[in-house]
Amino acid sequence: MGSVAGSRASLLFDFSHSRQAVLSVAQPALGAFLALGGFPSLRIIGLGLVASTAGMLCVYASNDLLDLRVDREAVRLPGSPKIAGGYDIDVVSVRHPVALGVLSLRLAIAWVVGLALVALGFAYWLRPGCAVIFAGCVCLEAAYCALKRKTWLKTIPAGAMVGLGALAGWYAVRNFDLYAVAFFFLLAFWEIFGRNLTNDLADMSHDVPLGIKTLATVHGPKWSAWASFGGMVAILPLAALQQGSLILRLLLVAAAGWTMALPGLGLVRSPLEVISQRVFNRASLFPPVAFVA
Repeated sequence: MGSVAGSRASLLFDFSHSRQAVLSVAQPALGAFLALGGFPSLRIIGLGLVASTAGMLCVYASNDLLDLRVDREAVRLPGSPKIAGGYDIDVVSVRHPVALGVLSLRLAIAWVVGLALVALGFAYWLRPGCAVIFAGCVCLEAAYCALKRKTWLKTIPAGAMVGLGALAGWYAVRNFDLYAVAFFFLLAFWEIFGRNLTNDLADMSHDVPLGIKTLATVHGPKWSAWASFGGMVAILPLAALQQGSLILRLLLVAAAGWTMALPGLGLVRSPLEVISQRVFNRASLFPPVAFVA
């Protein structure tokens, strides 16, 4: 009984891309820290930790639910490195467990609904507007998934979703202002150029037979690599525009340079899927590295 429950728990966390979800908790945490110029109260930290963890797990899992039809086609493809290899930061043991049939759809839906209720409840308790922000993020995630086979510009709602979600941390402790706008664009650019486009390039051979539209599949790997690198470089001045002391802003610039701009330069030189996967993995560390810095 215990081993079965443990196996189901492991599959549920893989379904929710648990490593990425846990790393993503640093996004609203960074927002709260920058908004206050320091750590918030223990009440805010406690409520925010539960709300953001449940929210991130929910959004990542809902992505797999909304993409279930495409994922079921994907797992039937022979030799897909993203299905068979399991080498990227998104996966602990099994990629797309529902599509593979090792996790029941009923349990997956119950998991997503339960997480959504927890996230909404704690976000509302934190500050009612935070619950509205979470609902907006879910809508943007649905838009992103709906555009998967229609346009590579789906990366825009993906970036908006991440930027908006990070603002929940800001709004939990302070009203929006121009610095909040700068923070939104910092996280939106990070998602678009640091993660989304690089992950799309890493997925190119997997996406082409499925008809998934990405910058890499539409315009080729060189265009995708240069666009990613250009956006990563643009993030450096955005990091310098954040609220805080000069030292704090320089640390943010250094974090962006180490996690994105430097590896992005290597991607331009060698726009290969395996290189892009490494860049994606490194870029995923930006919020936690920036928060620690």
